[in-house]
Amino acid sequence: MVAYLDIMMKHTQLKPIHCLSPLSFNQEWVNCLFSEVETVWVGFSGGVDSHVLLNAIVSQLSFQQKKNIAVIHVHHGLSDHADSWLNHCKQVCQKLGVRFEAQYVQLEIQASVEDAARNARYQAFESVMSTKDVLLLAHHGDDQVETVLFRLLRGTGGKGLSGMPRTRTIGKKGACLVRPLLGVSKASIENYAYQEKLEWIQDESNLDERFTRNFLRHRVVPILKERFPTMEQNIVVSAQRIETDYRILSQFAYRQLEEWCNEFGGLNLSFITKKAVGERLFWLRHFLQSKGLSLPHAQLESIEKMLSGGQDRHPEFQLSNGRIMRHKNTIYLLPLDKPAKFSPLNAGAVLVRPFDQVRVDGCESCVLRERPHGAVLTLKNGKSRKLKKWLNDLQVPSWWRDHLPYLFVGDELIAVGSLWLHPDYQHVQIEWRLSGELPLLMITEKH
Repeated sequence: MVAYLDIMMKHTQLKPIHCLSPLSFNQEWVNCLFSEVETVWVGFSGGVDSHVLLNAIVSQLSFQQKKNIAVIHVHHGLSDHADSWLNHCKQVCQKLGVRFEAQYVQLEIQASVEDAARNARYQAFESVMSTKDVLLLAHHGDDQVETVLFRLLRGTGGKGLSGMPRTRTIGKKGACLVRPLLGVSKASIENYAYQEKLEWIQDESNLDERFTRNFLRHRVVPILKERFPTMEQNIVVSAQRIETDYRILSQFAYRQLEEWCNEFGGLNLSFITKKAVGERLFWLRHFLQSKGLSLPHAQLESIEKMLSGGQDRHPEFQLSNGRIMRHKNTIYLLPLDKPAKFSPLNAGAVLVRPFDQVRVDGCESCVLRERPHGAVLTLKNGKSRKLKKWLNDLQVPSWWRDHLPYLFVGDELIAVGSLWLHPDYQHVQIEWRLSGELPLLMITEKH
């Protein structure tokens, strides 16, 4: 899908995918859109924008292409008219002869209803899409202007000022999202709708100026247009230029980060420690973005301050879907921690745990238990070593220390995964495999 995304970017950049009168799509782009995909989904709210997008794309499809298009309507339940809107969308699709699917969502409680509704929509989109699917959304030029203004007023950097991208991946499956109307004005969309005699719904929430976007749309943008008549076109063009510049800059940054990151994907901080704060933030931002994570600037500043602490500390920054941790002056983006699993081990059976799996032979009474603080290990050379110091010798990361397989027979610790085995239990065979989610970095193996 990444290669497909590159092709879509090429077509949207090198060829106009629409003309204003009448609104239509470049046929080469349409053919490219339907090549090597399973389903092309159209996000359809029933409003004028999505109705025009659906009508315009369906009117240009071949018989075979029409089999591969489907409509998804998200029912938020926020309006008393939500059920009638769903029925309207269903009837439009029946008339056009395209598959219709409705998704009912429950909004999570958040500070912003707008954000909650948006998150719910995208979760619904992702739930129906496969890796080879494409989603078309009807965001247009006026939407882009509102997005850029909104982000600028809230405080943003180069990526934010580039506005909404024409194409990007969506969800963990890596499907493709495309906004083919992003260079089209609202006026052109409405002209098409009137010419084609389309019928669409009017969402009353679009008039509620308590929502920031509505306030910008109804109060701010009209005043600016009085003084700057070409404001909308200029902002859209500027956003496209910034997007191009930022994308190329990011490509160079990612190439440099490949040299600074180790085989486990960790960023060696020694390459950026002596740089100015602004530069450190730049590299941290692109490192996290290379992992698919974008953070607000204030949060990024907090992480940078945390990482500037003493080298003997093990800072951890918790995120909603992961954590940032440092080990040996290298930072890693790790999954959220999970409770360690403790259980008896039946000989020959594989015990699957959150970050590894363990198999033991030659022992009928082995039990996995939690880390025994204060335990002392007997080494092969007959000497002893406290467990904590032994872990320090191997420089086992802090995130693994509670998850290592500590094997007991009765009250006696006989093994730590395949890293250490008690001299009296050399007949026991231990197979320990990591899932790969948590890197295990050590100097050497010492038994």
